[in-house]
Amino acid sequence: MWRNVNTKTNPSTPLPPSLFELRRAGRASRIATAVVLVAGLVPLLSFALVFSDEKRDAEQAYRVAVDEASAEYQRTRSLPSLRRRYEAELKEAQERLPALMREKRTLRLQIAQVQKSITALRQRFGWHASSEDFASSVASADVAAAIRYAERSQSLLGADALGTSLFRRLLVTPFGDVLDEDLQTGLLRSILLARVQVEDLQHQSQQLQEQHELLREDALRLTEQEERASRGLKVTEAQLKNIQETVEEVHAQVLKMQSALARIDAKIRSRIERELLGKGLLTPGAIDRSAIAAAPQFAWPAFGRLSAGFLDASYREHFGIPHYGLDIVIGQGTPVFSAADGVVFLARDGGTTGYSYVLVGHRGGTATLYGHLSKISVTSGQDLRQGEPVGLSGGAVGAHGSGPTTTGPHLHFEVIKDGTNINPRNVLP
Repeated sequence: MWRNVNTKTNPSTPLPPSLFELRRAGRASRIATAVVLVAGLVPLLSFALVFSDEKRDAEQAYRVAVDEASAEYQRTRSLPSLRRRYEAELKEAQERLPALMREKRTLRLQIAQVQKSITALRQRFGWHASSEDFASSVASADVAAAIRYAERSQSLLGADALGTSLFRRLLVTPFGDVLDEDLQTGLLRSILLARVQVEDLQHQSQQLQEQHELLREDALRLTEQEERASRGLKVTEAQLKNIQETVEEVHAQVLKMQSALARIDAKIRSRIERELLGKGLLTPGAIDRSAIAAAPQFAWPAFGRLSAGFLDASYREHFGIPHYGLDIVIGQGTPVFSAADGVVFLARDGGTTGYSYVLVGHRGGTATLYGHLSKISVTSGQDLRQGEPVGLSGGAVGAHGSGPTTTGPHLHFEVIKDGTNINPRNVLP
């Protein structure tokens, strides 16, 4: 402690602060300063954390949307492969059904013959083979008693010569001298043999009926397969025909646009000249047209994973037609932008079942197509700047404007040069 204990002090005079007190005051000041700084930083840190969370959530939502769109895009089967499968199923059913029906008819005749034999035996001996008590169905009470007795004894006597002889005697014994022994024995033997025959015939009938039931189930399955394959083949053929008609319609519009591209080129060039004149970059009456680029600089109309490329083999396998563009997987309703300055040649709304697309003409005999649009925001003849929206993406199966050539949300983008499709990757940055 910094203090002289022997020094006398005046009680009214304040004592100087000790080193401990000075340190404690300094520590308190530092703590207060730190509290103020932390209090001031809390809003900033909170804002940063909230902004970071929102950004992370937005990125996660975007990734989920792209994954879902990609999964839906790949979920359906190829139309040509479906057609081949239906054709194979139809051929199998048509080849197997006639033989199966003949086999069923043969079994039905065999079952009828067996039932006829059973009925004849029942009528001959006057008893019902289906009766649980065979002896009670025999007309003669004496014969019935003999049969019951013999059935109980046969298993004990065995099937050897002695047993057979004893069994024969047992069958005859209840009749005494009423009937001739050989006659009575023959009658009983005939009845027992008839019973065995009926049981065999019933077992045979049951097996034939089981076989017939299996054949009936196979015939029913093949009949349903034939009907299903026939319906599926018709639907698939209709879809492929619809796809072909859609492709032919678009191609016709592209060819029609070719005659307008020179006019579109002149219109875009005049607009560029006016802009340059307005900015003082060109002198009226002395315009250097070589300074104005004839070919447009393209930009991506949307950003996403490519699910099908130019002339993609898997696309041809899927739809049976060439793929003359890029398929960009983006969520349903995503904005789609013009890839370059141009003029809208056609804005085609396909409605709830048709194919919606926009054709835009550019300079240098080039054009772009934006397909599967769920909404179109431009009109024919409208001037477009690069990056201006042409509509919203679509492609969800069954959605407005998706058309027949789609399996999930995406944008179909084409680039056309002098009436021929070129690989968009060759002109995109």
